[in-house]
Amino acid sequence: MHSDIPKVNPDALPPGTVVGGCWRLLERLGVGGYGAVYRVEAIHHPGPSFALKMSRQPYEPRSRRELTLLMDQAVHPHVVAVHACGRWPDVVSGHFFFVMDWVPGPALHLWADLHNPSFQQLADAARRVALILDALHAAGVLHRDLKPEHILMRGPHGDPVIIDLGSGDYLGAPTLTTGPLPPGTRHLRSPEAVRFHQRHWRRPDAHYVAAPTDDLYALGVCLYRAATGHYPFSPDWPADVLYAAIASQQPPAPSAVNPRVPASLGAVILRLLEKAPERRFETGAQLHEALVQALKEHPRESWEAPLFDWHEAPAASGDAAVTSAHGHRTRRPEWPTHTHRPPSMARAKLLRLWAELLGALRPPPRPGPHASPGKAVLEGKARRVYPHRRRALLAAAGLAMVAGLVALGARASGTWRNTTAQVRHEATTSAGQKMARLAEAPHTAPVAVPPPAEPTPAAAAPVVASSQEAAPVKKKTAPVPRPQAPQTPEKKPTAHLLKTAAAAVACTGLACASTPALVEQPLPPAEKCPPGAAAVMEKLEVPLGIIVSGDFAEETAGGNVTVREGRAKVDFLTSVGKMPGNAWLSGHIYISKTRVHGRFTSLHIKDAQYPACFEIFDFNERRRGAPRKPGGDNQNAIINSQIGLTYVRDFERFE
Repeated sequence: MHSDIPKVNPDALPPGTVVGGCWRLLERLGVGGYGAVYRVEAIHHPGPSFALKMSRQPYEPRSRRELTLLMDQAVHPHVVAVHACGRWPDVVSGHFFFVMDWVPGPALHLWADLHNPSFQQLADAARRVALILDALHAAGVLHRDLKPEHILMRGPHGDPVIIDLGSGDYLGAPTLTTGPLPPGTRHLRSPEAVRFHQRHWRRPDAHYVAAPTDDLYALGVCLYRAATGHYPFSPDWPADVLYAAIASQQPPAPSAVNPRVPASLGAVILRLLEKAPERRFETGAQLHEALVQALKEHPRESWEAPLFDWHEAPAASGDAAVTSAHGHRTRRPEWPTHTHRPPSMARAKLLRLWAELLGALRPPPRPGPHASPGKAVLEGKARRVYPHRRRALLAAAGLAMVAGLVALGARASGTWRNTTAQVRHEATTSAGQKMARLAEAPHTAPVAVPPPAEPTPAAAAPVVASSQEAAPVKKKTAPVPRPQAPQTPEKKPTAHLLKTAAAAVACTGLACASTPALVEQPLPPAEKCPPGAAAVMEKLEVPLGIIVSGDFAEETAGGNVTVREGRAKVDFLTSVGKMPGNAWLSGHIYISKTRVHGRFTSLHIKDAQYPACFEIFDFNERRRGAPRKPGGDNQNAIINSQIGLTYVRDFERFE
């Protein structure tokens, strides 16, 4: 670095600082292990906010790995998108940064506490998150640190957006950390990850291979917190106690904590929290289907009830009440005093040593589907146990069992109290994002901290589903096979470096180019309908030119939604000919300066998919496309969720 280039502290940049010549810092949002996050605006187009994440060290491989994920592997309408990147203050040796969507709305747990939505709304949000994870997992991407703070809920209806892939993993990614477990948050670790840590915590060369079931377990913890106001196991217990509980204890049923929780929803959450991964849902699609079935198993009144009680009067200090943006207060239920106790420290150590012993004696398992040939050391290497080691483990386990029995007999009589007592709201910003504790999450800072919870006309992420969401959900109890990435020879380090370098080169050109200016986007030319579409429509007795109603987001009941250009899904609201009313279409959305156009080429009826040829048509103006409402930008537009759909012979050029 040249002597005339100033040194900067990414942790404490003052408001007004200009980064990369394009981005003015407005406020600091949070600091984590490897990055600091700021809310920024574009100098040449002030007003709309973005989130800028800057690495704390000039050469931080995790920031480039996260950028690779967001730009290449985890592109999804409900995952924050990257707009620019670069180095600062020096373009060669400065701190690496990238600019992402700013997502208005509270984190999942604060959305539950502040907005007090209905269980129907919570289940709908959970279904969407399940499909987001299903799409990411199908692409070979794992989040590995999914928690309520990383699920932001845009708007009062709760449109989920997943943020912060600083711990994310993908097929072929290099190992960046040492130790048994990847970076993450303790109270959201899966039981199998905890058991691996208990067996190999002394072996820094052992590496746990995460799987989609780890993300789904973490989603279960998030839903438990949203539905009950408490985590199933307290984040503030000592690490050994917390891990022993996650590995061996069953949490109370959600309805035992919050009697309002419908039993079918509680059953889905408990299945997500099963100790054995094979007893959980294996895919997000299975979870989505289970939630759909759960919504049918109870009276509508139980689903329309709010999560918690409302209180008008100010609550006493120290209670579990939370004040909403409207001045009302919600009171989260107290943790039931009759539930089981947390494990003692002695019992926690006993379980850890016993797990280590069992792990030493078991044969190594096969690598999971996400195991990469480039991983440094897999589980098998850590399981080699020499005779003297085995004898030492047996002796230690025997002594620990005796100590554990004594500890269990002398366990304190106090009950397991509120598991969220120490997760104070004072530790949460007014915007609704809990700051990461450096000791607990050394890998990342929150990606985007939302402003105070309130309805927002424009948002960075859309309600419309991705192409992965359009995949039909199989109604089977047997495990649904996942699309696997093609098997390739072992990746050379240069291959990953080339991919990372390509992503960096691709986005450095965006350093000042990404602005919220609303300009006319090029629209695709005319094109033919997919082969066989006319025959399918004739068989279903759907006449050419008919106009039917569709909806991008059924739960909004005709309200406004934000859609993003790209793959989309729309539901039919009425039946036509022999086509049932529960059919839906998938295709592509195109956004112009004044209208939103759509071409839908696949018709989905139950588990079957057929070629189709529908486009968006406005009832009132009698013209193609839906009119935009105020707000939005080049890639995002606000429209009414209910639209017209017309069957056409071919797709003509847009107006």
